[in-house]
Amino acid sequence: MPGTRRLGRGQADLYSAEAETIDRVARRWRRLADAQASVDELINSEWFFDRWPWFVRGVVERRGSGSVWSTCQPLDGDGPDGRPTEGVVLVAARALNQATVLHELAHLLVAGDAGHGPAFAETLLTLVRHEMGFFAFADFYHALRRRPGFASIAEGIDVEAAHTL
Repeated sequence: MPGTRRLGRGQADLYSAEAETIDRVARRWRRLADAQASVDELINSEWFFDRWPWFVRGVVERRGSGSVWSTCQPLDGDGPDGRPTEGVVLVAARALNQATVLHELAHLLVAGDAGHGPAFAETLLTLVRHEMGFFAFADFYHALRRRPGFASIAEGIDVEAAHTL
């Protein structure tokens, strides 16, 4: 079937935890400009800079009317350990929401091939707590911890940990 892709266990578990928690409470934007304004405000905040000082710009774009999943694209590898300093979040049709944008932004912030594993989950949890609030974070964290691959994840990253990644 076109547009179908196979998910690994960790990826499927993370997606299902998102679906039962943060997808339900995520802010939804009608306009791309509103999503971009939210991303700009986040990236330009002192809170964000304290954790990811190398990441300076994220652009939100629509992926296309036939797209079924969102993705991201780093624009360089000039940050620590080859991480990008800039990137594009490509949002699938009908997915212009806070949970999707934060998910893709987390991919841009973690090193290398972290995939959807614990380092990625901890980065996403950090973003969710800051942007979506404690209750969204707590629900997502506990949903993840119930899944085998995420049973021992931390509640997120702290400032010192972010600088040693």
